[in-house]
Amino acid sequence: MGNNTSHRNVEFLNLAMLSLAAVVSCVLPFDTFLFSYAVLGPLHYLTELQWLKKKDYFLPQKSVKLFMFLSVALAIFLFLNYISIFNFYTWNNGVFIGILLCAFFLVSLYFIFTVKSIALKSVTIGLLISCIALYYFKPGIIIFFGLFIPTIIHVYVFTAVFMISGYLSNPDKVNLLSIILLLGTPFLIYYLPVEAFAVEISQAKSIFNLTGFKLINQWLVFLTGKTETEILIIKVQIFIAFAYTYHYLNWFSKTSVIGWARSLEPKKMVLVATIWILSIALYLINYQTGLMLLFVLSMIHVLAEFPLNAISFRTVFQKLFSK
Repeated sequence: MGNNTSHRNVEFLNLAMLSLAAVVSCVLPFDTFLFSYAVLGPLHYLTELQWLKKKDYFLPQKSVKLFMFLSVALAIFLFLNYISIFNFYTWNNGVFIGILLCAFFLVSLYFIFTVKSIALKSVTIGLLISCIALYYFKPGIIIFFGLFIPTIIHVYVFTAVFMISGYLSNPDKVNLLSIILLLGTPFLIYYLPVEAFAVEISQAKSIFNLTGFKLINQWLVFLTGKTETEILIIKVQIFIAFAYTYHYLNWFSKTSVIGWARSLEPKKMVLVATIWILSIALYLINYQTGLMLLFVLSMIHVLAEFPLNAISFRTVFQKLFSK
């Protein structure tokens, strides 16, 4: 009885966090994103990486070292692109990065299977060839994945799949309501005049426009199929702020369910707290500098989560289609 009550309280807290993220994002879309990314983001990266390490990144132990080597190498490569050493925003390079990220996700999916059957190898190779084929026929799709896998897909799609996976394993009405609201929020933002509540602070918007996330906003506006207007830009930014803020709050509100706090030993807690405080200081001194210096940490946490994301997709698929 006590465990059920505790679990229900966590789900109510999570629902409250979702509502809070939606409200503050509607009022301060640019400020909310900048605050969440600079303050909540680094603490999320640090604590999740410690938790994933304790879990062997949800991989067979023999695959862990190779997987993390590839994760760090890819994160460093993307960092070099981010600082424009390899001209990240050129069309051909954008396609190449998209292929790398798609391929790495497929490799992560392959790693989570302890038995490497011929069928699994064939499917993996087939999907990899499909990614490469898109380079010649639909390169825009690959660029889409290259931009959105480490951003919107990570914070919104993977979060939704993780929640659905949890619900299918342990059904709860409050959790179901959270999932419905999470999936419905983009439509509410798009169709309701929520931008009327937005308070535009020029300094926050100026800082945002200097970050690479402006490109995410522009692509999401493009995907709506509508002419770019100030209202549409604000609506898209509300969604971006909501997706990121809730992604972080969901992680912290479900501490007892996920159990990540137990992976932090006292010495590691001090280290995490120190790095977190220093990272916030960097963002306060200069937001772009903080963004650049923490890029590798952010990207490693995205890549290190891929096996867990793959498992969530597999769980949802099995629960829905194995009956």
